[in-house]
Amino acid sequence: MDSAEDRIATLFEEIDVTPFGPAERALIDEAIALADEHGLDEKGYEARLRLLPSASMLGDTDAQLSAFAWCVGRNAADPVRFPLRVGGFDLLWYHKHVVSSLMGSPLFSLADVESAIEAMEQQYVKEGVGVSGVLQARFQAATGQGRLDEAGTWLGELKRTPRDNYSHCETCVRAEEAEYHYAIGKDADGLALADEILEAGMTCGDEPENTIAQALLPALRAGRLDEARQMHLRGYRMARTNADHLPMIAQHLRFCAVTGNEARGLEILERHLGWLVHDGLNAEAHFDALSAAAVLLAAAERAGADAQTVSAAADPKLAGLFGGRDEPWTVASLRRAARRAAEDLAAKFDERNGNTWYASRLKADDALAEVSYDLPVGATRVATDAGPAALPDDLTGRLTMAADLLSMDERGQARQVVAAVDGLGDSPGGEPLTAAQIAEIAGLKARLEAAGESDETLAAIFEAASDDGLDAALALTDTALGDPELEQGRGRGKRAALLRTKAQLLGADEQFDAGLAAADASLAIGLRLGAREWASTTAILGAHLAQDAGKADLAIERWRIAIREAALAELPQELSARLELGTLLQALGRAEEGVEEARVVLRRQTETGASDSERAETLRRIGAGAVAMQEYQDALDAYRDAVALASKGEDWLLATRAALSLGELMTDAGDEDGIAVMAGAVESARHLEEEDPMWLVRSMHMHGRALSLADDDDQAADVLREALDRAARAAADEHPAAAFEHADLLDSLARALGSDHHDDAVQVAQQAAAEFLEIGEDVPAGRALMLAAGVLFNNGREAEALPLMERATAVLADHPDVLGQVLVALGDVYEKLGRHHDAKVARDKAELVG
Repeated sequence: MDSAEDRIATLFEEIDVTPFGPAERALIDEAIALADEHGLDEKGYEARLRLLPSASMLGDTDAQLSAFAWCVGRNAADPVRFPLRVGGFDLLWYHKHVVSSLMGSPLFSLADVESAIEAMEQQYVKEGVGVSGVLQARFQAATGQGRLDEAGTWLGELKRTPRDNYSHCETCVRAEEAEYHYAIGKDADGLALADEILEAGMTCGDEPENTIAQALLPALRAGRLDEARQMHLRGYRMARTNADHLPMIAQHLRFCAVTGNEARGLEILERHLGWLVHDGLNAEAHFDALSAAAVLLAAAERAGADAQTVSAAADPKLAGLFGGRDEPWTVASLRRAARRAAEDLAAKFDERNGNTWYASRLKADDALAEVSYDLPVGATRVATDAGPAALPDDLTGRLTMAADLLSMDERGQARQVVAAVDGLGDSPGGEPLTAAQIAEIAGLKARLEAAGESDETLAAIFEAASDDGLDAALALTDTALGDPELEQGRGRGKRAALLRTKAQLLGADEQFDAGLAAADASLAIGLRLGAREWASTTAILGAHLAQDAGKADLAIERWRIAIREAALAELPQELSARLELGTLLQALGRAEEGVEEARVVLRRQTETGASDSERAETLRRIGAGAVAMQEYQDALDAYRDAVALASKGEDWLLATRAALSLGELMTDAGDEDGIAVMAGAVESARHLEEEDPMWLVRSMHMHGRALSLADDDDQAADVLREALDRAARAAADEHPAAAFEHADLLDSLARALGSDHHDDAVQVAQQAAAEFLEIGEDVPAGRALMLAAGVLFNNGREAEALPLMERATAVLADHPDVLGQVLVALGDVYEKLGRHHDAKVARDKAELVG
């Protein structure tokens, strides 16, 4: 008996520090089983109190209701042995969860719901804890049943009732009220509450991801498109790991349907379709998800994806919902099945509730077919022009198309067209082939068998660029484009090749706008011919030119075209294009979207067995995006995995970069293990010393800084001095980055010496300032002088600090953003020296520049 009690006590300790999830649930189940086996009812009671929040959070309504009934029965029979409150667990609190669970299934009648609310009220009154939670439950029940006028009445009474310890948390109160306002058509009121939650960073068990999901369509209706896109990306990422979040996933499906992101919506649907059988008693969530799935699938049908297979629907566990099917489930067939299942549930709920609330929700979803917002997000959309270019009916047209494709080196597509030429027979239109036609067909076939296209005009242009410069090459290109045959519309493939060459030359000449125009003209030809590889590659060129021209929106469009065409042609460059798009989005402050692109790439790389280095680079970019989103745990996880994979693949450059990012993140957070990570970066960088010694120098520099931040100044100084020696050797070899790095290392060394070696710190800081000034780096030079002056000032040597501070003021005269700080410090020095007038002048100047 003692051993069982000891084991249960140990289990409780583990449960209480384990996050909600399968591991925690396994511990709870073991505790309950042990208690029941050994007749330890009090321990069984405590274990079930722990099960109540766990089951609620993980979407196990059956376990939640069973545990609640067991606990209520024991408490009613013997409140001394089974008190309402045990430790941090309180049976009263979970009444509200039971009400919402009963509401979620038509198996429970309205009488069952009302009885649960009355029992809750009686218990609350008996215990004297206030009825705010009871009123919240009545408001929630009325809203869920579509009795909106009654819900409004309860809401008014709730607002007039003082809050107490059993009220819903401030976040949940706002979230439920926001949903009520959306339901009655007052989007502005609902969004105002959502904004409060998000701007204040309010959280709860399912918040803010639930608030975000419910606000998606209202935000779109309010014209807040960019916010809606960011909310979708953030909210989906937060909701996607918990099957109890199925209603949130439903809202994200609707969002994808009305914003033209059908392909992304289908990916989400595939990922979460199995959640429909996760919680057998949560029919409300099933209805919401089924209706939303029908909306998304209908949008995908309209976008031309009706025959696309939805593999997840073949799961035998879903047969009870969708019915059996021998053939693969397609978008069209699954849409019909999902809609039927939603209608069946709606009928059951409406029968129970005695109204048509659920039928009206289906109609509202149907109306979304007429709603559309142009808001591309993440994954490539389903394209309405996904099919290849129409094949000409006549022989001449086919021969011309094949020749054009070969001029663009689209050999696979050209081969299909040549095969179609043969398909016309020997006498198309009843006329025998001419000698010229026979020769042209033979010539095309010979070109197909050759190793590759070699165009004399293009070769001459590239030779001119090498020998005579860009102007000469551009002149030749323009002359070739002026060929009358090209001007008359023939030779589209050659024209496309010349235009792309012109775009490359213009880009090299930094004529980015003109280069983009030429690339777009070439891209248009490729798209018309169905030359997907050409189109994808040319779109990538256009994206780079648009970025160089500072036209980010145009670049994003071209990256998306490149991704779409590469995906349709199953080209490996799709993934690299996604990573480049993600990097651009992150640079534009749209880190959520950038990370989403990178996660798509990582999933594909994992599925296809990509190399360790490839996955490591993707993880490194995910880490950088997570930092930008302030999702630091995700960043730490991504960087750690990147370091491990890169090291395993012996990609030492990538291992070094990832380790430096990881170590910096850890040390910034005060994690002393970051120093060991920095040391690991140094070891990785040693492999790069011959290729580029500056990676080792930088790694030592960051390692030294980390040691100094941890107050290990002596070891920091040793590391920094070694890095200085290496940087000096690199500078002697004229490495372009060595001069700045050497000066910056001196600055870091001065800071490490500042605590205990004052004179050395002042001398090294002045040397750093001199080196910074020599390479024209005024701001770091000024900061180094301030460092030297600060060491002197803090040690009572104000007179020595003054000339350094005055010099820093002069150096930073053209940098008002930092000059103000120096003038304030200068005023302090003057004040300490008794020069009060000079102190006032310095401080007045600081206010002027500040």
